Amino acid sequence: MIKNITFFLVVVVLALTGNAISQVQNPWENWQNKPQKNDTFVGKIWSAGEGAFILPSKLAEELKAAKYVLIGETHDNADHHLLQAWLIEQLAKDQKPAIVMEMISEDQAQSLEEYMSTPDANSTGLGPALNWQDSGWPQWKYYQPIADVVFNRGLSLFPGNPDKLSVRNLARNGIKTIEPSEQKRLAMDIAMTKELSEALNQEIIKSHCNLLPETMIAPMVKVQRFRDGKLARALVDASEGANGKSRQAILITGSGHARNDRAVPWYLARQDSGGKTLTVLLVEAGHGAENIEDLITTDPQGKPAADYFWFTPRVEREDQCEQLRKRFKK
Repeated sequence: MIKNITFFLVVVVLALTGNAISQVQNPWENWQNKPQKNDTFVGKIWSAGEGAFILPSKLAEELKAAKYVLIGETHDNADHHLLQAWLIEQLAKDQKPAIVMEMISEDQAQSLEEYMSTPDANSTGLGPALNWQDSGWPQWKYYQPIADVVFNRGLSLFPGNPDKLSVRNLARNGIKTIEPSEQKRLAMDIAMTKELSEALNQEIIKSHCNLLPETMIAPMVKVQRFRDGKLARALVDASEGANGKSRQAILITGSGHARNDRAVPWYLARQDSGGKTLTVLLVEAGHGAENIEDLITTDPQGKPAADYFWFTPRVEREDQCEQLRKRFKK
């Protein structure tokens, strides 16, 4: 949303140059989505460890201590991507963290590497180079602020998702399609507690509006575990720099993959037990929430499922359950 002529001119310059440090220096000062009048939590950051609100500068400072930083988003929320870009920018001031994106899959690794090695590579051209328009993710313009920081800071970018064929084979033919050695490497051979497994089952069911046929639930749970394990492995591998020196690795992903209890951090703890992990969930506020507990994602014990929660305006979107009903009818 263009709110003033100054911001409009910045956008024009970005369109002409194809690369810039960022669209907005402090995204919370110029939200892309309009906050509702009763959104009292918008812009605030809740630290689960402190049980208190903290400033963005303190969040960025505390994240520097982690080997792995996970920033969970709602994919179609432009504000989330600007906040992710801002956090990466802060962390890249003193170091060169590796960036892993869920939205880039392993079967795009060669295209990514080839494009990044071209002399005129820039954030504008990266999306088309990855055939982003056919990927199913929201438009590239949402993710380009993240790529801006990658190019301007000279950071390494890595795919996070498994290749599509492996995912399809797993969904259709089960865990036998993944080699035992690979299952072990990803920590998929380790069983979750019954409580966590049931919670994951319920998340899959709820996120699909209770419309999934019973036969689809188990395969989708396996796919979710596979993707979480792969995203964790991508972070571990990305943290190992070319010179053999360890570096920070940052994951850009959906919020469901960033939660501490049963998602990527669960696998990181088993793939690299010595690596400190911190998680930030970008949470859409709204609907007149009066208590912080109404907005915080929790684990089965009712404890916060992330280290930090940054509240943003909500995107006004169509009823997703209604859209899913139409898809299933087809």
